[in-house]
Amino acid sequence: MQDFVKILGLKHRREVAGKSAIFSGEHFVLEETDWYLLNLFRLWWHYGISFLRLQMWVEEVMEKFMRIYKYQAYGYAFSSLEELLRSLGGEAFVNMTQRSVAESLLEVGVTQRFVDDVIAAVLRSSYGQSVLVPAFAGAMSLAGAQGSTWAVEGGNKLVCSGLLKLTKANVIPARVTGISLHSSEGRALYQVHYEDGEGQGSGFYDMVVLTAPLQPSRSNFTFQNFEPPITDFPGAFQPSVTSVVHGYLNSSYFGFPDPKLFPFASILTTDTPDLFFNAMDNICPVNISSAFRRKQPQEAAVWRVLSQQPLDKQQLKTLFRSYYSVQVTEWQAYPHYDSAKSLPPIVLHDNLFYLSSVEWVASSMEMVAVAAKNVALLAYNRWYQDLEKIDQKDLMHKVKTEL
Repeated sequence: MQDFVKILGLKHRREVAGKSAIFSGEHFVLEETDWYLLNLFRLWWHYGISFLRLQMWVEEVMEKFMRIYKYQAYGYAFSSLEELLRSLGGEAFVNMTQRSVAESLLEVGVTQRFVDDVIAAVLRSSYGQSVLVPAFAGAMSLAGAQGSTWAVEGGNKLVCSGLLKLTKANVIPARVTGISLHSSEGRALYQVHYEDGEGQGSGFYDMVVLTAPLQPSRSNFTFQNFEPPITDFPGAFQPSVTSVVHGYLNSSYFGFPDPKLFPFASILTTDTPDLFFNAMDNICPVNISSAFRRKQPQEAAVWRVLSQQPLDKQQLKTLFRSYYSVQVTEWQAYPHYDSAKSLPPIVLHDNLFYLSSVEWVASSMEMVAVAAKNVALLAYNRWYQDLEKIDQKDLMHKVKTEL
């Protein structure tokens, strides 16, 4: 993210301080304070050294994951997700896509209580799922929850629009309906069919990178003339509902009868059956001036509520004393990670690549950026038959010898 910001000349969005807490449906199981040492003491008092073991585990995973940037800087690419993961962390990384984050953390000495309270709350907020998500996806989510993440002044969407402008890409505003395979001088040639406001059209390409999910619930286009045929991959996506509410928080529901005393800007939740939302936070504008301040807890503010189902009027009344407006967005946000037992391929045909397969390892902007560069390098190396740059073993040693 930082590299994109520097390339595009975008500004880092200023952070606005705000405390967080974890809510069980009846009370707060953990509350953040303004004092760092007091926060550490509370973590130790409730969970022993579990938070240190968690940090060590995440740091070990991330240290190995960061190798990918060095590999890519030297032009190395991978034709499958399994090969990419093996190059970073061996079979242990591949296994992390098949075992749960709870199992992995318990194995390194994190307590069950810490998993149930803290890990569950983070995963409900990020993926809308439980501690049964695969360990690798869980590690990526937990790394992002530890701070030092970036947001772009004006909104993260400026990264996408900025990259399109920088690359001078020829964007066709249309919906792709299908891809058919042809041949030209012994090479595969792909005809991409699409629909726009003027009707149907198509174009021929030597290479195609597919970014749309190919699961039954998401795929709405067809493949023609492929042998063997390309079919939908197993798996489903996790429904997520984002409700943006402008109103007065009902602090009494959280145990604060006097709204002036409510101290939190972000509320995470444990995996409790009766809880109807995953997380909620007091959100700030995408452009933050130096004079901006959060609303006082007794004032009307804009809250984002994450849930798996749309909130009904009674649930809104539970969370808010009153409100001016509610904007609801429903979307298939992330893979439902226990719905597929294997990773999708990167290469669908000779020069037909599947970028979205990386979401089934972990879903984040950084993972997609890594996958995009891998596909670009893979396509380049395959086109020019530079096979020494694809799926090489012992890459750490090779890179060191090239320095």
